[in-house]
Amino acid sequence: MGRPWTFAQRVGAGFIASLLVAFVLAGTSVVALLSVQTSSKARILDLSMDLLEVERLRRAFSDKVSSGRGYAMSGDPLFAQDMAASRGRFIATYERLKPRLGREPVSALLESAAHAELEHENTVRALAEASKSGAGPEQLEKIFESQVSESRRRAFDALQLLAERCEERLALGIQSAVAADRRVLGLILLVSGLGLMVAAVLAWVLTRRLRPLHQEAESQARRFQLLVEGVQDYGLDLLDAQGRVVSWNPGAERMTGYQESEILGRPDSIFYLPEEVEAGQPEKNLARTLRDGRLKTEGWRVRKDGTRFLAEVIITALHDAQGRLQGFAKVSRDITERRRAERTQRLFAEAGRLFHQFLDPDQTVTELARLMVPEVADACVLFLTTPSGELTLRSVTHAVPQKEQWMRAWLERYSPAPDSPRGVWEVLRTGHSELISDVTFEGLAHGAESQEHLELMKKVGIYSYMGVPLRVGQQTRGVFALLTSTPGRRLTLTDQVLVEELAGRAALALDNARLFREAQEAVELIGVAAHDLGTPLNTLQLLLRRLHRTGLTENAEKVREGLGTALKHTQRLGQLLHNLLDLSRLSSGKLVLDVAPVDLAELAHEVVERFAEQAQEAGSRLMFDAELGLVGRWDRLRLDRVVTNLLSNALKFGRGRPVEVRVERV
Repeated sequence: MGRPWTFAQRVGAGFIASLLVAFVLAGTSVVALLSVQTSSKARILDLSMDLLEVERLRRAFSDKVSSGRGYAMSGDPLFAQDMAASRGRFIATYERLKPRLGREPVSALLESAAHAELEHENTVRALAEASKSGAGPEQLEKIFESQVSESRRRAFDALQLLAERCEERLALGIQSAVAADRRVLGLILLVSGLGLMVAAVLAWVLTRRLRPLHQEAESQARRFQLLVEGVQDYGLDLLDAQGRVVSWNPGAERMTGYQESEILGRPDSIFYLPEEVEAGQPEKNLARTLRDGRLKTEGWRVRKDGTRFLAEVIITALHDAQGRLQGFAKVSRDITERRRAERTQRLFAEAGRLFHQFLDPDQTVTELARLMVPEVADACVLFLTTPSGELTLRSVTHAVPQKEQWMRAWLERYSPAPDSPRGVWEVLRTGHSELISDVTFEGLAHGAESQEHLELMKKVGIYSYMGVPLRVGQQTRGVFALLTSTPGRRLTLTDQVLVEELAGRAALALDNARLFREAQEAVELIGVAAHDLGTPLNTLQLLLRRLHRTGLTENAEKVREGLGTALKHTQRLGQLLHNLLDLSRLSSGKLVLDVAPVDLAELAHEVVERFAEQAQEAGSRLMFDAELGLVGRWDRLRLDRVVTNLLSNALKFGRGRPVEVRVERV
């Protein structure tokens, strides 16, 4: 039988048992308090979900507005279907948000946004009904400006304010989570101290009562992690007080190309453009965030592979309960495609304004070339074709004035070679666009005509090139050549589609202007011919009246002279009618020459004799000098008409002065 325990042994065993219970109590307390911390993260999960739903609401309305613009511009029913689908998404998102945002003032903002969207829908329907009822453009424009635009602006303002309030709630939730972390540490120490005194009692209670809470907290933590990992359209990351990345989600990885293991601990400035890093822009943004508490900005960012994207970034400063800076929460979104769509709409609107503002088509396409810089590319060169089919330099535009001078000097000294297998001449010959997204130094050196030529191109800097023809039907009126001079900026197929559409509209404007000029010239010629018809017709009428009043037996000689003069004027009328007939044939492309042997001297002599009386009336001495034997194959009637017109103009505008007609071989 063993020896009984002594008092000391009993005390020691009890002390050890108490320590074990205290440790168990402390451990259980830590687990419980961490569960509370996880509950705070679950709250952030709900707030993040609210912000995500609000962004989906705003995107659905933006898609609806974009589809409505497309339907208004093209009348395509597919845009109407897209607009209805976008509104369906808006309503579905609103129904999901309504029970989540059940408290003031967020619920009021949500209802305001829904009401503004309904007003916009009603005004769009009213505009459509007005269009179907045959309302004029001015009335439709008035409805659009007074109702549709105002309702759309109110809807966007309400959605923007709702998003800002949700972002503020998320920022406050994050701040609350950071403060909760501090409180958790203090509570752990407090509970550990108390556990030494009440270990035996609390061990059983905590073990039994807090286990379900811990399981629920773990479940919420897993849901929060799934949400963060499921957000693919937003980059969510945390920065420490020095601006280094300490947290990374899959959305940020998809947007930038950096994996979590590659980016943790690296400064946030890695995403900025090199020139912005040199200017200290990352530090300035963090300083502004620290000063204002929150910063919303847009700008170009750099991916891991060096490509650029336009990002909307919201940075929130995180402080603890004592106001000490703990770090920054950053929410990023790639808005490149959205800005490209807005840029496309803006360019089309500006192009339409140019086509209606300028009557000169050459000036229109020149202004269009300037409009594409720097929206589409850093530089744009416009070449137009001459009637002989050659390319002439019409305009050179660059975002940097100094580089524009270098480009002009380069293009004036070294015109594009017509036999080059690539470049503007190839675009002119084929009528198809050409895109080189990455221009290499070897390619520049191969196309340079001299070292000076290469140096000028290197000064300008060419990283991407695109050539687009100004084509109408089977005819090419010119070529747009676009270049990028900024490292990392590349022209894409999307840019090519945009410029081809603009070039097509510009070429159509050029062709319409040409047809308008030809129509004006035809009208002017018809006016001149009608005026010329009036003179011999009036003279002929006067002669016939005089002959009608003259007796045929008494004044036979005067009658004969009058009839001869009338015959000449009828011949003149016939020539003018032939002019009008030739004008008609020229317009239809069916003019056929009646070619036969003709003596130019004899032809000119007949015309001079015909105008002898008119020259005498004008007080002009008519002189004729001809070299004989100038016979060739020509259209006699039309040559007669040409000489007649020349001599008629000479007598009309040179009254009282001598007129000399000479026919000679040169």
